[in-house]
Amino acid sequence: MSTGVKLEEIVEVHAAMVRRIATVYEHHPDRVDDLVQDIWIAVWQALPRLNDPTMLKSYIARITQNICVTHVRRALVRQTQPLSDTLPDLAPAPDEATTHAIRLTRLIEAVRSLPESLKAVTTLYLEDMPIKDIAVALGISEGNVSVRLHRAKSAIRLSLGDLL
Repeated sequence: MSTGVKLEEIVEVHAAMVRRIATVYEHHPDRVDDLVQDIWIAVWQALPRLNDPTMLKSYIARITQNICVTHVRRALVRQTQPLSDTLPDLAPAPDEATTHAIRLTRLIEAVRSLPESLKAVTTLYLEDMPIKDIAVALGISEGNVSVRLHRAKSAIRLSLGDLL
């Protein structure tokens, strides 16, 4: 990629998206930084292969998804404790900020519990990526993206219940 854009500028623009996606895949906050660092190394290595600079966000999102999926698969192989399907019971506090934080935490947990194909589409959708860009980033059709989003939204509604 010879657009004259420096990696530092790319990181500055896309860091929040990369961190949010990584946070969905990595449950341990102390490991998110390591995962994000691995993602940026992969992005740096892959940038010369980017043919269309206008697709940079989709390109980074796809790399991020791939690194996160690999990270989770490796972690599952090393897993020594069983995974829990239950969420901690967080009683909403009267403070509005706390209530918002609880809702956000439950949403993240609901997205984390989605099957991989739905999780990938959902994390990119939550980054305000258009369906067309999600399709490009994941290498699937726009129709497939729409179907997966519909299924993910239904699953999240079931998971969150009355929280919505």
